[in-house]
Amino acid sequence: MSHNRKRTRPSGCFLRYSALILILPANAQQADRGLVRMTIPGVKGVLELNVGPTTPEVRTRPDGLESQMRALGREDHLLITAFLQHVKFPASAERCRAEWWPGTEKGSRSRNIKLEHIHQSMDNEIARVEYTVPEVAGQPIKQKSLHAYLGNGDLCAEIHMSKVLFVPEEQKLFEDVLAAVRLLPDDTVSQTAVPSRDAMYFLEQGSRSYVQRDYPTAAQQYQRALDLEKDHRILSQDLFRVLVDNLGMSYGISGNLPKAKETFEYGITQDAEYPIFYYNMACTYGEMGKMDESLEQLRLAYKYKTNIIAGERFPDPLKDDSFRKFVNDDKFVHAVREMQKQ
Repeated sequence: MSHNRKRTRPSGCFLRYSALILILPANAQQADRGLVRMTIPGVKGVLELNVGPTTPEVRTRPDGLESQMRALGREDHLLITAFLQHVKFPASAERCRAEWWPGTEKGSRSRNIKLEHIHQSMDNEIARVEYTVPEVAGQPIKQKSLHAYLGNGDLCAEIHMSKVLFVPEEQKLFEDVLAAVRLLPDDTVSQTAVPSRDAMYFLEQGSRSYVQRDYPTAAQQYQRALDLEKDHRILSQDLFRVLVDNLGMSYGISGNLPKAKETFEYGITQDAEYPIFYYNMACTYGEMGKMDESLEQLRLAYKYKTNIIAGERFPDPLKDDSFRKFVNDDKFVHAVREMQKQ
């Protein structure tokens, strides 16, 4: 978990996780997790859309007249934002487009963003504007944008999607999102605009970031999963172990050793005979330069060595970068070799 220098490849503490993380999508719950239902406090009506495999963020504008959503974390790099606004004119898809699109176009041109191939159309009660942005500040981006407008009663909605380095085959990404969009003027929902997420959802999200070595983001998602697990356990024992292991790892690699230590300590209180919690605690002490504490945790790890998850490989501390400060110390080397004989 070294944070003092750039890590070019995982060391012993990390090698065993790749298989466990990568199988998560296959084992994950297959429920439709991308559904968003946006409302405005005190106003009847719901904008419903599905943003796919990402974590949407929804908030209400300070004046209380608009709900706003953004979903920026899709692996295909399709960016999605949506707006639902309480308006004072009779709303329709065409009227909402007529009211909002000119301001969007003017704003782009005022920033010297050239819009090409602008095309307006109507499709399934959705007023559309599509265009491309070939470059920004002299840098080619080949961005495709689509603004979709819906309106009914006193509600206007807009969904904006964009994709850089767009190729024609990716038009389906836009159409798939629009196919699930609905403006429901007579519906009401609770003020929680995004359905509640379970620990499995955030475990999946954290694992995607972990595989991409975005450890700060992984820590945020894993922590949300662990917080939910503390309130109500739904994960299997093996997945709970993966969650705690990788949360602590993410903190450690990001340089937050106190949080890494706190995470592994909690894991031990919940699963006191799982050896990798002790091993990772030893890694954390190793990064802190605390050899005696590292050895104490390693002894416990070796004591419960047979309790690893099927498919895991017990690491060798003498080849682990987390103990680099001790590998030339006879006391450490001798102690580890004695443990390995057990």
